[in-house]
Amino acid sequence: MARLFITGPGEETRIFELTTPIVNLGRAESSDLVLDHPSVSRHHARLILGPGGLATVSDLGSLNGLVVNDQPVRERRLRDQDRISIGAYELRYDASPEPDLEIATDPAVTARVAEMLAPRPPAPLPREPESHVAGLENENRLLRLLLQVDNAVGSAAEPNATVQRVMGLVFQMENVERGFVLLSDEPRGFKPALLLYRDPKSQLPAAADPSTIVLSRKVIERVTRERQPLLIRNVTQDADFRDSESLRLVGVRSAMCAPLVVRDRLLGIFYVDCLSKPLAFDREQLEIFAVIAAETAVRLDNACAYEELSRQALERRALERFLSPSVVDRILADPSGLRLGGENQTATILFCDLRDFTRLAEKTAPEELVERLNEFFSAMTEVVFSNTGTLDKYLGDGMMALFGAPLPRPDDAQRAVKTAIEMQLALARLNRAWEARGLEPMEMGIGISTGEVTAGNVGSAQRMDYTVIGDAVNVAARLCSSAASGQILASEATFRSLDESFASNACAPIPIKGHAAPVAVYEILWHATGPG
Repeated sequence: MARLFITGPGEETRIFELTTPIVNLGRAESSDLVLDHPSVSRHHARLILGPGGLATVSDLGSLNGLVVNDQPVRERRLRDQDRISIGAYELRYDASPEPDLEIATDPAVTARVAEMLAPRPPAPLPREPESHVAGLENENRLLRLLLQVDNAVGSAAEPNATVQRVMGLVFQMENVERGFVLLSDEPRGFKPALLLYRDPKSQLPAAADPSTIVLSRKVIERVTRERQPLLIRNVTQDADFRDSESLRLVGVRSAMCAPLVVRDRLLGIFYVDCLSKPLAFDREQLEIFAVIAAETAVRLDNACAYEELSRQALERRALERFLSPSVVDRILADPSGLRLGGENQTATILFCDLRDFTRLAEKTAPEELVERLNEFFSAMTEVVFSNTGTLDKYLGDGMMALFGAPLPRPDDAQRAVKTAIEMQLALARLNRAWEARGLEPMEMGIGISTGEVTAGNVGSAQRMDYTVIGDAVNVAARLCSSAASGQILASEATFRSLDESFASNACAPIPIKGHAAPVAVYEILWHATGPG
């Protein structure tokens, strides 16, 4: 089958198979072969394939004309390897005959790879070493190549780095002109991870955008189904692949493909091909390629596991800044229960604030003040976390905590009140320790409110924090500012969620901005309730 080798400005050489009798060439998107450059007219030229493989190219009245073998022409019958210039593009007409296809999917290759990778004791020397020379040489090549693979990926702790190093090594194999890696992207299938071309000048692999190539669906389906290496020796004549549009359009002549399988899990696909000639690969090369793929699959699995452990460690450290360890464990065990994108939900909000702190700060050395604040926040945060609350933020000499966000529980209000009581008791213990050091004691007020809030990540592109907003937050803040030293004030919604174990008294209603009437307030008698 005739085809065109196409080289354009800043492009890799690509191949267009001539499968129809008429091919229109030009800049217009309706052209059969689109040459997208200002030097090309919208409808520049037409190539006609006649009987007997004869081909004729003609100019369609283009602005810059048609040139064949450096000669301007209006029309020219083409011969094999003629060069056609259309604007900034050069096309080479290739009409060389195609040999018959050979394709192999040999289960023996898979068995051989497993045998090579399996540990075994040293074999005794054969009585007739001459008969084993070929086998030993082949095995020696495999072992040397495996050693190179092991050295190449031994220090790679990231999946993309692993496949890039190995694919670069694969280019040492004869006739490999292009290498492509697909990695599993469940549940969507596969995602392109790497594309390398052999640079025609340096003969070294050069990277390209992997999204610019689409691997044949038939190849993917076959390798995925059979989990065996695949040898394609001549695409154009293969009964299984000659109808593959993606292989035909890029001009693949021969290819090898191998699955990356670990413990029956398909991690991806390794693929190499040759665009310039058929019969480029044989069974021995397929065996080597399959061994490399098998070794890479193990390394890739290790790299993915390392990456996942690193990600989990980062997530845990981030979550532990604001959540209790038990809540962090629940979130990491079942992330589906966590919603950070903005949700309306019922939560209980707690504010605490040190009283008369400004006066204390004016007569305390900065170093001592910071030390005491850190002691205070450490003790209060420990109480919040011990009751599976969420630390929302520190507020100067106070703090805000959440119960029911991000993970709601039926006893959120009771745990919030229990936390407030334990915070007052913890501050009493701190005061006794401070007084023993000759330091002035501190006192705080606490406000608690329950209601519907909007919870989610709030902030800017530079920084976002998880928090809640809503009327219940405003009420809790207002109750905190109204609470006297050593007092805990709760809203009516919070009070209605408590059982009789919490001693309380009704207080005078408090006017709050945004409410038509003063809101009902209840004082939690924490001295009478105790730590229970």
